[in-house]
Amino acid sequence: MLFRFVKLHCLFVFSLFFFSGLIFSCMSQEKIDSSFYQGLLIDDEKDEKRKMFEKSLASKNDCIRRSAADELAVLMSHGMKLSTKTMDRVMEEASPWWKSAFEATAPVVTVSAGKKDSRPDKNKALFYLLNLEQGVTSDEARSYVINQLSKYSNFFNEYEAAAIEAHYTVSQLRYNDSLIYFRAFQEAANDSGDDGKKEWTEQMPQMFIEYPNLINDLGRAFQFTSSGREGLDLFLKWEASLSSDYDDLRYRLIFYAGRIARRIGSSQTNQAIALFERALILAPDGEQVDASVWYILDLALTLPSINTIFDKFEKCIPQWHSAGTYNGIMERFLHRLVSGREWNKVIRIFNLLKDADARSVKPGFAYVIARAIEENYLTAEDKRTAAQALGVSSAEAKTFLQYTYENSNLFMMPAMFYRMKTSDALGLPFLDFKEECEPCGCPDKNASPSYSLQFLLGFFTNDAKHLAGPYIKSMERKLCPAEQRALAYTLDEAGMYPQSMGIATLYINKEGYARSRRDMELMYPRPFKELIENQAKEFDIDPPLFFGLVRTESAFQSAIVSRAGAVGLSQLMPSTARDQAERIRKGGGPDFFDSNNNIDSTNPELNVYIGTYYLNHLKGNLNDMYLALMAYNGGQNRVRRWHNANKLPMDLFLETVPIYETRDYGKRVTAIGRIYGDLYYLPAGDSELSN
Repeated sequence: MLFRFVKLHCLFVFSLFFFSGLIFSCMSQEKIDSSFYQGLLIDDEKDEKRKMFEKSLASKNDCIRRSAADELAVLMSHGMKLSTKTMDRVMEEASPWWKSAFEATAPVVTVSAGKKDSRPDKNKALFYLLNLEQGVTSDEARSYVINQLSKYSNFFNEYEAAAIEAHYTVSQLRYNDSLIYFRAFQEAANDSGDDGKKEWTEQMPQMFIEYPNLINDLGRAFQFTSSGREGLDLFLKWEASLSSDYDDLRYRLIFYAGRIARRIGSSQTNQAIALFERALILAPDGEQVDASVWYILDLALTLPSINTIFDKFEKCIPQWHSAGTYNGIMERFLHRLVSGREWNKVIRIFNLLKDADARSVKPGFAYVIARAIEENYLTAEDKRTAAQALGVSSAEAKTFLQYTYENSNLFMMPAMFYRMKTSDALGLPFLDFKEECEPCGCPDKNASPSYSLQFLLGFFTNDAKHLAGPYIKSMERKLCPAEQRALAYTLDEAGMYPQSMGIATLYINKEGYARSRRDMELMYPRPFKELIENQAKEFDIDPPLFFGLVRTESAFQSAIVSRAGAVGLSQLMPSTARDQAERIRKGGGPDFFDSNNNIDSTNPELNVYIGTYYLNHLKGNLNDMYLALMAYNGGQNRVRRWHNANKLPMDLFLETVPIYETRDYGKRVTAIGRIYGDLYYLPAGDSELSN
C-alpha cells in the first residue's frame, strides 16, 4: 500500500490512502504544507519567502515546521527583521544547531561592583564555536553567532578570536589560512637577534587543553601545508611535556604527529608507524583504535619486505573493532600477496579473518585459496594449514568455494564478484530475492506514512525535487525500510537514479529484510533501455554488461563530468571520444562532429554509440572481455603489458593488476553486468560474463 501512496504522489494525484483500515489523506494538509516548498522556490522576493515560511510554522508536520523555522533563521541572519511572535516560534521549532546558536548569544544579566551588565555567556559562546564539527552546524548559524557577539566590545581576547577563526578555516579546508591564525599562539623568541621572530611555547597553551579539538585542527593544518616538519617537532615536544593525567591530549598529539609524518613521505614511514603504534596504546575507544590500526596497516603496505608487512597484519587484525574499516586495506594486501604468489600467507591471514565480522574481505581470501588449490599452487604443508583453518580433514577447492559463496555479500564489492564466480563454479543461484514486495522492518507496519516521509515526498508533489537533496540526506536514515523503499521508488520515478540507488542501499541489505525483485530493480535500474540494448547488440556487446558499465561509470547521469574530464553516460575522455568518432566516420558510420568540429559527449545517443563501439574495439584488440574492460578504464597498452608479464589465470590475474581503480573496475563491471543479466535477461550462468 505504501507503494500505491508513492505512485499517486509521483503522478501528482491526491487521493485516499488506506493503511490497515485507516483512511489517510494528504489533501487536508496540502494547502498549508505546500507553503514551505513555495517559499523555497521563491528566489528574490524575500518578504514573500518569509510569509510562506511563517505559514508553514502552523503545519501539523513537525518536519515542515522545523525546516521552515530554519529558513526563517537564515533570513534573520541575513538581516531580515522578524516579529516577536515569529521569532518565538523559530526559537521553539528550529533545528538543534540553531537552538544552540540562540543559546550561545542569549544575554545573561550579571552584577559587578553594583553595576548590572547584560552580555552572552562567553563559555557558552566558545563551546558553540569551537566544539561543533563540520556538518553539525551551518555557516549561517555560525555567522549569526559571530555577528551577534560582535555587538559587544572586546567580547573575545586575541587568542580566543584566533582559535575561532582557525577552527572555522580548517572546516573549510583552508589550511594555510588556519595556520596563520594559529600562529597567534606563538611568542617572541627570547634568544634571537631578530626582534620579529616568534616561536611556539614549550608547554601547550591552556586553550588547547580546555578545547582539545584545537589539537586536531592544528594537526590538520600542519598535515596539509608545507610546515609539516615544524608541526611534527612541535607535537612531539608538547606531548613530552604532558603527564599521564592527560592521556587523551597525548593521544591526539601522537596520532596527529603520525599523520603529519605520513604526509611528509617515505623518509618518515618508519617513524609514522612507530607513532601510530604509540597512539594505539592510548586510544580512548574502539573507533580510535581502528583509526590507529588503519594507519599502521596502510603504511605497512608501502614497505618493501612482505614478511614485515605480514607481521604487522598478523599483530593488528586481532585488535580490530569494526572490520568494515579495513575493506580497502585488506583488498590491497590480498593484491600484494597474490602478486607475490604468497599462498601460505593468504591462508594464514584467512585463518585470522574467518571468525571476524569481515564479510567484505573474507570471500576474497577464501576464493584465492580455492583457486590456488585447483591450480596446484599449494604445497602439502599449505594444504594442511588451509584444512586446519576451516576445521576440515583435507583442503578441497569446493569447500573453500562454498565458504566464499555463503559469506559473500551480494551488495558489496569485491564480495559480489566472488559470489558471481563461485555461483558459476558450484551451479548455485547468484541472486537472492523474492518476486513480490513484502515491506518489513518498520516498528508499526499498520501506521500511516511518517511525517518525515510525507515531508520528503512533498518536494516531488510541489515541483521542488531539485531542492530535496540536503533534506533527504539529513532524514534518510530515520525512515523505516518500507519508507526508504517508497522514497527510493519516488526518486527512481523522478529519474534521480544515483539518489534512488543510494537509498535502496540503506535498507536492501539489512538483517531480516526480505529483498524483492522490485528492490533489485531499484538498485539496478535500466534508463535508456532501448538505446543501450540496440547499440550494444550492434557492436556485439552483451547489453547487461554495458548496463553494468554505464551504472559504474555515471550512474546513468548523461551530463556528468568527472574530475578527470570524462563525460557522459559511458564517461568518455574528450580525446578518446574524438579518436573513436573519427574512426567511426572514416568507417562509413555516423558523423558525430558538429559544425565547429566538436563532440557533444553529453548527448546520450552519441555517447552510447561511441562507448559501445570503443569497447568492441578493445575487445577485438585484446581478445578478452575482462582485458577490454580494464583497458577501458586503465588504457590498452598498459593492460596488455600487465597481462603479457603475468602467467596466472584471468581471475587471479585480476588480483595482481597494479592500479586499484582498474582491478576494482574489472570486477565491479562484470559482477554488476551479471546482475543485470540474471535480473532482466538470461538464466543464471548463461551469459557472456560467466563464460
